[in-house]
Amino acid sequence: MTAQAHHSPTEPDGNSANSANSGSRAGRADGSGFRLPGLWTRTLGELTLSYVPDAGVSMIPSRVYPSSAQEEWDAYRAHLTHEGHLAMGCGALLVERAGTRLLIDAGHGRISGEEVAHFQHSFGHVRDLPHSLTALGVDPAALETVAFTHFHADHTGWARPDAVEDPRSLFPKARWIVGEGELDAVPDGAGPVLAGQDERTVVVADGTRIADGVHAWSLPGHTPGHTAWVLDTGDGRQVVAFGDALHSPVQIEHPDWEVVLDADREEAERSRRRLVEHLARDGVFGFGVHFADQQLGTVDGTGRWLPWTDEPTRR
Repeated sequence: MTAQAHHSPTEPDGNSANSANSGSRAGRADGSGFRLPGLWTRTLGELTLSYVPDAGVSMIPSRVYPSSAQEEWDAYRAHLTHEGHLAMGCGALLVERAGTRLLIDAGHGRISGEEVAHFQHSFGHVRDLPHSLTALGVDPAALETVAFTHFHADHTGWARPDAVEDPRSLFPKARWIVGEGELDAVPDGAGPVLAGQDERTVVVADGTRIADGVHAWSLPGHTPGHTAWVLDTGDGRQVVAFGDALHSPVQIEHPDWEVVLDADREEAERSRRRLVEHLARDGVFGFGVHFADQQLGTVDGTGRWLPWTDEPTRR
């Protein structure tokens, strides 16, 4: 794809539906950039999108991006806490259109907040997804479809067999949809990633339409079957829910920065470059589940992430 001239995004048809969380998007008074993700709802054309938060986490930048140099982060202090940690979030995206609903990813799930990996510093809040769905008026037992970008634990959380007391998970009726290659990459003897994995999982190829206005886009590398979900707004625009193809707005300017958990670093970089180029096209927007309070946005004419805010930037 060839990047076209880009114009600043216009305001979505609807703004945040949960002003109580606006403080989490505003950042701390010290300007450190540590902003825990808050629940929000926005309407774009025929789509209603809701970010469903599950956990906030601060990362150790040089461990998440091992090829980055410490001095390179000096230009990105706005994304770091006062202590120098990178703010990220974990959660899911609820997609609603013409009376149908699907969830993209399933959050972090049953974490204690004390179980940090070597590249993490701390969690800010945990196990919020069930409460967040309730706040949106959504019964998880009634959801019929959960589409996964990939099988890492912070994306399959509430869909795992041990998510809740019911072994069918928080979503007992849902079918699971995943891109080609992801299921095959689960190690032998590892046990099921998802509840009812053998009976409930549907594997789809690149370009497959899974619902009205929703199709798969294969972006492998972070995992073998990593898949973005492309959402048609019905009015000529497009939203790409790209999972872990990108972990932070900073990475848009540094697609060469591999992530510590990338399964195939060269392929992951190729996918990042394809994604960034696509997000720079007119009318194409992205949803980055780990982008702290800047999940929804686009790539502007300078090659940087331009988030949608309650007071949109206009040029």
